[in-house]
Amino acid sequence: MDAKPCKLGDEQMRRFICDGLLVLDSGLASSLHRRIRDKLDWANSQDSNLMGNVLPRVPELQQVLDAPAVRGALQSVLGDGYAPHPMRALVPSEPLPPQERGLLLRGSEEGTPLGEGSRSYTYWHKDTYMPLGRARYHRPRCAFLLYFPQDTPVKRGPTRVIPGSQYHDHITPADHAYAHVPDQLRAGSCILMAYDIEHAGLSNLTDETRHMAKFAFLRTRNPRGPSWNGGKAAWQAPNAQLGRYAHPETWVAIWDWLRGHRAPGKAAAKMDMDLHLANLNVEDQEKRLAAIYSLGALGKSAVEPLVTSLLALEGKNRIEPPYVQKADGSFEMRGDPHERRWTEGGYIFQDEAFALGCLGSCAVDALVKLLDSPDPWICCNAAFALGEVGSPAGRSVPRLAALLDSRDHRVVRAALEAIACIGVNTEAALPAIRKLLATPRDFWAQDIKLEHLVGDQIHFNAVNVLLLSEDLDLGKVEDLLIQLLETPAPNISVPALALELLLRHGSAKSNRHALAYLQARAWDDTLWPGNYG
Repeated sequence: MDAKPCKLGDEQMRRFICDGLLVLDSGLASSLHRRIRDKLDWANSQDSNLMGNVLPRVPELQQVLDAPAVRGALQSVLGDGYAPHPMRALVPSEPLPPQERGLLLRGSEEGTPLGEGSRSYTYWHKDTYMPLGRARYHRPRCAFLLYFPQDTPVKRGPTRVIPGSQYHDHITPADHAYAHVPDQLRAGSCILMAYDIEHAGLSNLTDETRHMAKFAFLRTRNPRGPSWNGGKAAWQAPNAQLGRYAHPETWVAIWDWLRGHRAPGKAAAKMDMDLHLANLNVEDQEKRLAAIYSLGALGKSAVEPLVTSLLALEGKNRIEPPYVQKADGSFEMRGDPHERRWTEGGYIFQDEAFALGCLGSCAVDALVKLLDSPDPWICCNAAFALGEVGSPAGRSVPRLAALLDSRDHRVVRAALEAIACIGVNTEAALPAIRKLLATPRDFWAQDIKLEHLVGDQIHFNAVNVLLLSEDLDLGKVEDLLIQLLETPAPNISVPALALELLLRHGSAKSNRHALAYLQARAWDDTLWPGNYG
């Protein structure tokens, strides 16, 4: 990691804001990619479900993550202090049988066939969060990096995306025609992708497994200024974009947030405000996004109308998910699929909450009052908006911390996300966070059977608060982090974040425990076949 990272310029950042993806050349030797591909071939045949153990099994992948072009792009989008998410995966796409390779694919199809043994997914979707659901964000708080160790032409089935869909609450078949399929990816190429973008795999029509390693990364600090080479000037559209839609109000807001710029609120005629309020949460993506970010730029005058609009949902039971779980474990949808509700995997809050978050400090007092609502959906939306306000909402942390005693796991999770995104005054929540992390994972009731307990996500969110804190003295939680690191856990998420924090703290005690933890988990590669010299 001695080489200086190659950060993005303004044009690349504008393209990422609009499209939600950038194709990067890792710039590493072809021999490294061949070595990685060979190891992935072996792993795919012998130990396919590596998940979080990908890096210990194939440590050469770390050279890709440390490449100047890759580090620079991640720093540009997520800030210099970004952190790896413990979610990692190998996503092989196996060749179709020769007799089935006569497909003429446009790249827009839904659910194209895959060869036996594939772990790709060819239906359009947004990825879920791990262990369970978190809020969907417009601002780049998380990102994916997809790495392709071999040449991946269209026939080998690269990942395809719906550009710009990271801002959308749903897509329709009409959007599929605007799919972007990266063409002729060379070995060592990476796709930096917004976490919440619609994407899908594609059929592999060649004789060779298409390998892809997927990594996720987290923003750990709210922007105070540009983290790329540029960001000095006001927004302007990129020279070209891939997406179907134009969302200028959204792009301006994201650009300004990323460069730490806060414009003063604008005056609006009542007629304009009423029109924007009417367009919140509608199915038309251009109208709803224009409404969110137009209202979010108005300043104090928009606070009361937005609060009133949000409170109109009070008592309408929106906290319940739009599906029921049947006896066989499958899910059946009910009601309006576009209606905003809590749902595991990734939940989308009301457009009012996005707009209130954009308003900044002038909305904080009103949002704190909304935390008293008896309706958990209103409470969760208010918490989300406070998190979007960021550090100016620091004074709300004690009230959010009080919500951590709730028996409703959804309120607890939303409050923890908000405290993490605020990033300051974290010490006010520390007693409640310690209590949560000492609470058994099965304490919180859940109505549906999931791979993980909701307590797994609560514990993850609690440690994430510590990771995202800008003003917490890590020495005060060092013993807690060591305990989390050394306590057996059902999945890697909590100890992985604890390890990251101990390494960042860097005291002799932290380093000693981190090294002991890693030493016990170092991978012995003597069983790898062949000579990789």
